[in-house]
Amino acid sequence: MANMRGDNEQQQQSPPRHFLLMDNPSKTTHLGTLLRCAAAFRAHQVLIVGHDKFNAQGSFGSHLYLDIVAFPSWDCVVEYLKCGANEDEAHHDMGTDALDAASETHQKPTTESSKKSEIPIVGIAGAYGGDEDVFSSVGVTVYEDVDTGYATLSTRDAKSEEKKREALPNKSYPIHTRPFSSDVCFLLSKDKRGLPISHARVCDSFVHVPQICFDADDSDEDAQLNKLERIPRIIQSTLLETATIYSIVLHHFTAWANFSERNFAENQKFIKDVKSDMRRRLCRRYGENHSTTKMKNAEDDMQENDELILDQTG
Repeated sequence: MANMRGDNEQQQQSPPRHFLLMDNPSKTTHLGTLLRCAAAFRAHQVLIVGHDKFNAQGSFGSHLYLDIVAFPSWDCVVEYLKCGANEDEAHHDMGTDALDAASETHQKPTTESSKKSEIPIVGIAGAYGGDEDVFSSVGVTVYEDVDTGYATLSTRDAKSEEKKREALPNKSYPIHTRPFSSDVCFLLSKDKRGLPISHARVCDSFVHVPQICFDADDSDEDAQLNKLERIPRIIQSTLLETATIYSIVLHHFTAWANFSERNFAENQKFIKDVKSDMRRRLCRRYGENHSTTKMKNAEDDMQENDELILDQTG
């Protein structure tokens, strides 16, 4: 009984962590709104693949309260999560030869210690409407749509497009079922069409926001089929934007993980966490330690001061 109480207290003190993983193909990619959502729900880290600069407009300064790490490739970020978000272990396991081999086979080398602490990647498939199938805890099949290049749950014209679609090995579950067991890294795409196929293939599972779709009623032809032969009607919904879908997902995860609710200040705004003293740049590159980041932040400040003095004297 004492052990159970101790475990519960430890879970309350250190709830499961959640990460946000996104692609950052350009220095001007707009991530501000999503970063504000991540900060509001206390994301442990935000992982971006690509450039280490982005457009933070819309974050209203909330990105300053996040630990944002930029990775040079998808191989690096996947190995980082396989090692439990431990940079030292990831660097030790991921040598040059291993990186080349992993890039060719898409298989990530792991050790016995990293397997125990690896963080699963859960892809956010988006919002989908349909009948009871889209709400079922059994899960929904995720397809690779070769024509669009994106993963989809949609079964529209599934009979005619059967040859063009290949099912992924992992299903998508409605978010209200809260299919979590530990730390989670949510993979999110800013594209309304969903996750690119290449990104969907690195996911260990998927979640989606289900909606009732009145246009998904069975036709007379489908009504004559038995339940095993009938193809569920599932179509992608455009009613919710990406930030709203992400917030709904985080609401269910933080409720499942027993996150403590934020307090309100006198101005009716949430009381924010302590701001990091190492922040000056938008994010840090994977492999940089805090001291290196602070030095570069100081250099950036000095450069800005020099430019300001030149503008004033000119």
